[in-house]
Amino acid sequence: MFSLTDKIALVLVPTFIHTIEQRICSGIAEAFSDQAIRVIFAPLQYLPESAAQLDRCLWIHHQFRALQPSVLIGYGGGLGYVSGNGSYEKILALYQGIPIVNIGSAVPDVANVLVDNFDGMYELMVDIVARRSTARFLYLSGPVGNVDSQIRQHALYRAFEESGRSSTDIEVLVGNFTTFAARTLIDAYLAAGSWADVIVCGNDLSAKGVLDSLKAHGIECPGQCWVTGYDDFEYAAAMLPGLTTVHFPAKALGKLAGEQALALLVKPSQRLVDRVVKGAPVFRETTDNSPPTVSNHDQNLSEQWALIYQRDNKSRKLDLLRLLKAQVPLAEVMVSAKAPLAELEVDQLSLFLLTHPEDGSRFFSEINLAGQGTNTPYAQPMIPLSFLEPVSSGNYSLICTLEFDDEHFGYMVASCAPDAAEFIEVIGVQLSEVLHADALVRTSEHYRQLNEMNARMASLGSLVSGVAHEINTPIGTGKLAASSLLTATHALQTQISNNSMTRSNFDAYLTDAIEYAEIIFQSLSRAANLISNFKLVSVDQTGEAKRIFDLGDYLTSVLVSLRHQLKGTQVELITDFESGIVVDTYPGAVAQVVTNLFMNALVHGFDDGELAGTIEMRLKKTRSGFELSTQDNGKGANAATVKQIFDPFFTTTRGKGGSGLGMHIVYNLLSQKLFWTIEVQSAQGNGFRALLKPAARHQSFEAGSIDLVEPKS
Repeated sequence: MFSLTDKIALVLVPTFIHTIEQRICSGIAEAFSDQAIRVIFAPLQYLPESAAQLDRCLWIHHQFRALQPSVLIGYGGGLGYVSGNGSYEKILALYQGIPIVNIGSAVPDVANVLVDNFDGMYELMVDIVARRSTARFLYLSGPVGNVDSQIRQHALYRAFEESGRSSTDIEVLVGNFTTFAARTLIDAYLAAGSWADVIVCGNDLSAKGVLDSLKAHGIECPGQCWVTGYDDFEYAAAMLPGLTTVHFPAKALGKLAGEQALALLVKPSQRLVDRVVKGAPVFRETTDNSPPTVSNHDQNLSEQWALIYQRDNKSRKLDLLRLLKAQVPLAEVMVSAKAPLAELEVDQLSLFLLTHPEDGSRFFSEINLAGQGTNTPYAQPMIPLSFLEPVSSGNYSLICTLEFDDEHFGYMVASCAPDAAEFIEVIGVQLSEVLHADALVRTSEHYRQLNEMNARMASLGSLVSGVAHEINTPIGTGKLAASSLLTATHALQTQISNNSMTRSNFDAYLTDAIEYAEIIFQSLSRAANLISNFKLVSVDQTGEAKRIFDLGDYLTSVLVSLRHQLKGTQVELITDFESGIVVDTYPGAVAQVVTNLFMNALVHGFDDGELAGTIEMRLKKTRSGFELSTQDNGKGANAATVKQIFDPFFTTTRGKGGSGLGMHIVYNLLSQKLFWTIEVQSAQGNGFRALLKPAARHQSFEAGSIDLVEPKS
């Protein structure tokens, strides 16, 4: 591991998906190819307009700042595509003191490398207006306020006015530089009976939407309508017909930005003047021009190789995406991904995942292609030494954020061929979705455990209430007997003081004293027994200790604390527990299961005791161990309810206090802790029966008893 502290160029772009960013980065790499400087490319998506959303994006820039880059190159024209320069300038302010080169719309106080949106468009429009001197023109613009679109529109107006025509004759539709919006606008335009002989688009994507609309309406291009674009992305030549456009000099912009950055590295304090790169018109079939001449053989061969390359890479990419979606630990995914990544010319890839230990600290946990890594403090981001090779035309170093909505999980660092950069970004998006899904699962499990604990505490509260209710009687009786004994003793003492005590008085006192003492003793014994049972059950419910105990005796102790729930109801509890069934298991889990089954019968079977009936609990030995049954003759449940009865949060008493966790907890405790099975039988109006048995593989037997022992793993 090595800290990036010297000769680092940080390049911020919105994405590697689009050709313009790919060409800009290619130009930057070419400018740095003969230098020792190391370049890190960071695709960050388009910056949001909202200040709150922008604030949530700042964490990665604090990490970048900690890398101490020597120079920053930002494609502001792309990063600020949605938000404008405002958000972009706020980001640049975080890098105060670091030389900055901006590509795109001009930003104050930095070195700008700008594209001339006017000259290339003007040259194209002069030609088109001259050839279609009487035609009706329509301009399909970019988003409102987009400076590039406004400059291109001005170039059209200038060409119109210089030809002697008025720019007010040009119709304008406001688009947003997307294919969908352009097609929608032209569909509506034509449906309204409007017509234009020449449609000038602010970019190639809009032109694609226009051509799609014209084709759908049966309008021939260029026979009936001419169309132009701006950018000259790779698909412009592949459109049918080929698109006349203006070449956006993306690679030249990147190369010049790299050269400006090198100049600032040599002399950081110098003030560089803004540089401008001009575009040039490219004439194709949509304006009735012939495409550049290429031999059919060369073109076919080139297309075949391109298709083979795309097919092979798509196959490898699909394999990698399947790995990411597999339900296996990320370390295993990374190890499995090493071979297909190598075929895509990805030499290195590491994840730095933000981890929050319980002590409140934060650090990045690395996972590399060997499934290994180290932990790095949050304030000291580090990346492997192998990522620090100087940039070349055949190798990029990338940092991609791992984010989903407002959550950030860390970042991914890769060393790869330029053609693989786009896919690395896609992997980052997929990984972010996987990490988000994992976080949701962990959060859901955390809340499930909290809810289960709350339900168990509620059950314990029921036990406390029951014991408090039951203990009132013996304590009250004992208190009354003690008070009577005290009164009799005081009376005897008075008789002695007055010399009025007789033999019969003393004999009567002894008789009463013995009776009161017996009542006090019996009451205290009853209370002590209740407290002892409660302590046993409550400790078992809140603890996790495993011990050996008589199952029948223990069930009796649990039910003593639950019987008070039946007072004031017409529900009777009948128990029949065979003695001598000794188990080695978790008594707290047993208490919880029995409590939940009892309360399920009372609440759901008898409407919280409003209905009359019986609850029967029986325990008996069997050849396979034992059977513990709980049965009632209450309302029962239909097939749909029985099918979902163990699902978390499923309840038939929603809004009446039902949590939907009682039977879910029963199932979890039986299957994961006690290793018992449960069979449920019920029908509407026919009561409910649950039969519990030990799972066969967890049984061992001794003479005179049955021990259910969990086998050692």
